[in-house]
Amino acid sequence: MRTFRIKIVHNEGLHARPASRFVSLCHKFISDIKIVNGDLTADGKNITEVLSLGIEKGDYLTIDIRGKDEQEAEIALKKLFSHRNFNMEKI
Repeated sequence: MRTFRIKIVHNEGLHARPASRFVSLCHKFISDIKIVNGDLTADGKNITEVLSLGIEKGDYLTIDIRGKDEQEAEIALKKLFSHRNFNMEKI
């Protein structure tokens, strides 16, 4: 299992466009990917669940990855989060 945290820094939080990019990237992996915001958890491969987390600026998210390609998924997601246009910072 791989786990890492990020902080949302974009004024609009995790709105539709970056959430869609996150979910699309998650679909490229066999591993189960969960995104946790406080007490709420969503399947990283389900856009409705991700958006239902109501992720806002300043929220700290935990990403849990479990499966055969978890290392590759972690690298790819961290790369996505570090991309300047994704408006998030790793913590």
